[in-house]
Amino acid sequence: MIAVVALLADLRPAAALAAGFEEEGVPLACEPGSPPDALALAHQAAVRSGLGLGIGGDAERLVLVLAAWPGRPYLELPAARARLLGQAAARVATRRPLPSA
Repeated sequence: MIAVVALLADLRPAAALAAGFEEEGVPLACEPGSPPDALALAHQAAVRSGLGLGIGGDAERLVLVLAAWPGRPYLELPAARARLLGQAAARVATRRPLPSA
């Protein structure tokens, strides 16, 4: 089972995002997404995710949303910080404390 799904309009941060998840031992599926709106992609991803956690990304930012908590992103970071967002999202999935920036 894939725990978290990431839909990315820009796949450049995918490797760093996946590395953050791998470090925490949580499965991630990164796929191309459209439209290029990070929040809309994150909501689509959360619906498809086994845990109800979804990541959406565009050229500028990555956001994590919870399917059960509609509205604002739970976490949001610049796309350049993809590895940190991956670690943080994986820790949310495993209910562990978030990493320090």
